[in-house]
This record gives sequence, C-alpha cells and structure tokens, in this order.
Amino acid sequence: MFGRNLEDLIRDTASDRSFDEEFFDFTDRLYPWTTVYRFFFLTDLVDKTQLMIGVGQKKVSPYWINGVETEFSSNGSQCKVGLSFWCQKESLIHKTRNEVLDLRGGMRSQSFRFISADKGYLLALKDLDTEVFLDDSASKTDYVRFHAGISPFYRHNKYLPFTGRIMGEPVEKGFAFVQKVNLNMPFIPWRWGRVFFEGGAQLDFYEPRIILPLYKSINFEIDGERMEFRLDQEISLRDGLWVISGTTQEGESLTARISSYSRVAHSFETKRSTFIYNEMPSKLEYLSIRKNGSELYSHRTLGESVANCEDAYYARIGL
Repeated sequence: MFGRNLEDLIRDTASDRSFDEEFFDFTDRLYPWTTVYRFFFLTDLVDKTQLMIGVGQKKVSPYWINGVETEFSSNGSQCKVGLSFWCQKESLIHKTRNEVLDLRGGMRSQSFRFISADKGYLLALKDLDTEVFLDDSASKTDYVRFHAGISPFYRHNKYLPFTGRIMGEPVEKGFAFVQKVNLNMPFIPWRWGRVFFEGGAQLDFYEPRIILPLYKSINFEIDGERMEFRLDQEISLRDGLWVISGTTQEGESLTARISSYSRVAHSFETKRSTFIYNEMPSKLEYLSIRKNGSELYSHRTLGESVANCEDAYYARIGL
C-alpha cells in the first residue's frame, strides 16, 4: 500500500464549472472504457428509509445491467440510458430500466424526473410514488478530478436536505447526496462508505483494491473542519460488520463500527467480464473520536445518522 495516498499526487479539488453545469451536461466524451453515472441517494433520517437512483451512460455494446440488456445512445436532446433504482424500507425493492431521457430543461423519462426548481430541484420516481423537493439554499458541494490518462476520472458531489414523500409516505427530515462521476474501465474494486449526521457532520472511508489495498482514506468533517485519519488505518468487513479506525497526525483517534443490514447487488456484464457492485444500507453502531484521553465526538452526541456502504469486485474477468 502506498504510504501517501495516491489521490494526493494526481488530484485537483477545484472545478471551473458549477455543479449544475457539470451535472446536466451529457456531452462527456465516451470512450469504450468510459462510464458516466449520476447517482441520487435519499434517506429519511427519522424512519431510515433509503432510496438510491442511478442513471448510466456508456458506449460499449452489448452490455447488461442487473441482467437487463441495455442500449446507449445520444442525439443531443435525448439520451438512452440505464436507469436502476432501489429502496430499502420494510423490505427491499430493486428495479432496472432502459429508458430515453429528454434533456430539455432537466432530465425526464417515462418513470423518472429531475429538474431545477425555485431555489432547488424537483425529483420524482413514478414507480415508487416518490416526489421530493431538494433545498439548494442549504447545500454544499465537493469536487475531485484525477489527471491520469486521456479520459480522467472525476466526481462532483452535492449534499442537501429535502422534504416530500418516498413510497407515498411523508418525509419531514430528509438528506440527499447527488453525484456525477466519470469512471474508466477496467473498474478498480473498492470498499467505500459514508455516514451522514442530521447536523451536517460526515464520516467517509474509501479503499481501492487490486487483490491488496492500494491505499486507505478515512475522514471526518464537522462545521467546516476536516480530520484526515492517515495513520494506523483499518477498514475491515466481516459478516456485515465494518470496523473503521485511524489516527490523525495531530493525535485524534477514531473508532467506528457500522452494521450493514441489507445488500443490493448490481451486476455489470460484458462478453468478457462481470463486475459486482454491492450497495449496503447500514446503521452506525458506534463512533468515538478522542484526543489526549478526552472524547471529542461520539454517535451519542452527533444526533440521528444514516449509513451506506459499498463493496465491489470482479466475479469474472477475461481478455
């Protein structure tokens, strides 16, 4: 594993484009090895319902997403995309579509809508009786771009509260995470997770792997302060329990345990490979950040939270 995070050597965290300019732009150059995804993660902080929507662009054919043969096309004002969504409430609902998006004034398809509205966005998913308003006045964004190769990886994230209904039930305290990400094949397997707290604090971890981890990234952010736990790192998963720990150069130590109570298995298949990407609705069981024997933050003091984790790997790969 690299002693210093590989990301530090090749990344840029400043964008010359706004989130909306990036997100609603469907003109990314698509090489056969490129995938562009737009993700929408919404959670009810009260009853812990989680909803994830993914809209994918590619160039390669034939291609299967969750067993559905998927075609991709673009003619400027329309794009044929892969649309997948799942919702974890009392039980798990998971569906995949191949739909045409109308890009005039936002994103609209037969079952999905995401458009700009006054001081925010409207999102609707017909199949799940879901319609919410995402409040952009209370949002924040982050961006990273890796300068490597002719089709560099980038991701642009926005975090914002929402109200409305999911599966016909009202949501009074909701949190949303919206992302555009440009990926390149072959995918590098990873482990990833985030914990969102009602007050805006976040814990995130990431570990790309090629048999062994390439590096580990563990961070906690609260009130604009970011702690990076780069020493004594652990990111482990066993029987649905994640154990995360690390120490900052300034001496703060973190220990967290996250239990995953469901699994949403996505499969991305070509003639030569099958990539499995598991999303795992999860619950924070324990968190403690300490320094010099004193506890700075804990799961008890940070308020309501929701967690989502990912474990991705190749089930089949060939030349």
